[in-house]
Amino acid sequence: MGKFSIVQYFREQWQVLPICSGDVGSKVVGLVGSNVGIGLEASIHLARMKPRALFTTCRNKEKCERTREVLMERTGDDGAGITSLPLDLSSFDSVRAFAAMFTADARLDRGLNVLVVNAGTFVREYTRTGDDWEVMFQVNYLSMVLLSILMLPHLVKATSSESPSRLVVVSSFGHHFGVGKLKNAGQWKSVLETINDKEFFNSGDRYNMTKLFQIMFVRELAARLPSPTPVVACTVQPGFCRSNLFRGLDGKWHSRTFVSLASALFSARTSEQGSRTLVHAVVGDDELAMHGRYLSSCRITEEDDYIFTPEGKAFSGRLWTETIDTLSKVDGRVPEIAKQYLRVD
Repeated sequence: MGKFSIVQYFREQWQVLPICSGDVGSKVVGLVGSNVGIGLEASIHLARMKPRALFTTCRNKEKCERTREVLMERTGDDGAGITSLPLDLSSFDSVRAFAAMFTADARLDRGLNVLVVNAGTFVREYTRTGDDWEVMFQVNYLSMVLLSILMLPHLVKATSSESPSRLVVVSSFGHHFGVGKLKNAGQWKSVLETINDKEFFNSGDRYNMTKLFQIMFVRELAARLPSPTPVVACTVQPGFCRSNLFRGLDGKWHSRTFVSLASALFSARTSEQGSRTLVHAVVGDDELAMHGRYLSSCRITEEDDYIFTPEGKAFSGRLWTETIDTLSKVDGRVPEIAKQYLRVD
């Protein structure tokens, strides 16, 4: 079990991370959130490994076209194996449409070997999506779960005993700071409704909580997958990076100044350095040891202590149940996939 340590934080931030490589020539790899930051840099690393097919996603078609061009320019690839598809995680319909496009692609006759869900947005003001969820909660957590569940059949289809498929969810060390709001969670009538309520809102707290929920989801999913697992599911935290995560602060000079100072004071990594942690989770050795685990600085480490307490375990189970029940109403395939591929509680 682990607690946040400022000493350990700086040790990791100053650490030189390895640039991992692997044989992915026969594999289909998908990476969500690829047009900027660590997602773009990870896509470049993966494209250089020449997978059979590389699927990247951006929020709209224009960004998709530009991302594909950048990948071709920076890797020298002719682009034949690179596809960039639109996916907006602030819309459940977009997630469902993406899953449908993915299913219809002929190159996926053997399934999907790797899915990296790089879901992360940060906004200051309380904002609801068209699906009536707070935007960070939907993008960082609910749509991440919906996408992961809908893509699970593709991941299972591609698996083999020698090389199980991988589901990698990008989380954050900020999850350590997300537990404070959960002290009275046992008294909440509904976890999801409470988190979604404007009165509960604090931008920093909600962002950190979504990162905690990502870890809980992966642990709950891993516990329900059969053994031996057909899909290795893990979370990875890339460290504090200079990226576009705080693009929602554009136009506010004092906020941008704060982010710049924080980047200097807390030894922020470049996006490329942070992306190495994602690549490690995709091609690193001993993948079965990663199953259900939390990775930091290219190694398995411990999540926050709260997750292992009786209260944390109860909350995690409740979060899973409410999430699956809610998403089952969004897409009828969710309960069918859960029934077919996951063990019943």
